Amino acid sequence: MGKLNFSLTQLEYVLAVYQKGHFAQAAEACYVTQPTLSMQIQKLEEALGIKIFDRTKKPIRLTLEGEAIIDAIRRAVWESKNIEEILNQIKQQDIAGELSVGVIPTVAPYVLPKALREHQRSNPKIILKIVELQTEHILDRLKNDQLDLGILAIPIENNQLVTEHLFYEPFYVFCRKDHELARYRQIKTQQLSHQDLWLLEEGHCLRQQVLEACRFKNRHRTGKVVYFEAGSLEMIGELIKEMGGYTLIPESAIARFREMGKVVPIAPPSPSREIGFVYSRKYYKSRLIEQFKRNVLKSLPNVKETLDASIKVIPVVDPSSGLRYKA
Repeated sequence: MGKLNFSLTQLEYVLAVYQKGHFAQAAEACYVTQPTLSMQIQKLEEALGIKIFDRTKKPIRLTLEGEAIIDAIRRAVWESKNIEEILNQIKQQDIAGELSVGVIPTVAPYVLPKALREHQRSNPKIILKIVELQTEHILDRLKNDQLDLGILAIPIENNQLVTEHLFYEPFYVFCRKDHELARYRQIKTQQLSHQDLWLLEEGHCLRQQVLEACRFKNRHRTGKVVYFEAGSLEMIGELIKEMGGYTLIPESAIARFREMGKVVPIAPPSPSREIGFVYSRKYYKSRLIEQFKRNVLKSLPNVKETLDASIKVIPVVDPSSGLRYKA
């Protein structure tokens, strides 16, 4: 085989089709026309002497030859962007660029608004693209280079990903003001009953952490007439306000939930979660990530950054297996 002749742009087009599963969507993401993108990928295939995509499948899929080289293509594109970042650091340019961030739903509405305001004020040249997703989907997108960064409960067991601690967050009991738990100044976990506990739907890591914190392995169907597994904590709050019962909320949500009912601390060691950043082990946007981390922590002045005897961290559990989360 002679010397291969292909361009970085062609490799980027291949990654776009691989991620989108569709030529038209990939072209739109790359800001080119579909004929241009298709032609460049075809030229690359001719240069390599293989077919990268099976165009008869919907969505578009890799051929066996394509599967064999896709990781090498991803690394080549990554290394080229890493060169750009290194050059920016050498030239000491202003921190600028685009950072795509996936955030779990039980963090996004309580942590992000203030963090984004701080970020916009101090780093106007960093463009943030935020999407709210469950843990499993964030990890999938990180793996496929569709996200730069995830903000979620950690630790996550994956050798290809870096987990970076942000803060610890105790859980509190939230209930209606006429609930029996509302009369306590502090609540022990032994006092918590499964009978009127409201939970998030399957797939939310907070659901599993609440069950672990309350020492409930399963949710037993007892006195309730309505079983509603909600997609958001706000929905659970509204249910509790109208129907009673209780749930556990993270500390960052206290201000919003105090408007709806009673928030009661749990006696030390309080069940808590650890929130962190998750990103690729070999990463070229390290400066952007570090700056965003500063802005997040700056927006949370009272956050608990270090572990002490007053809290007990509840592990992240994979809802599909019941084991510590492995990505």
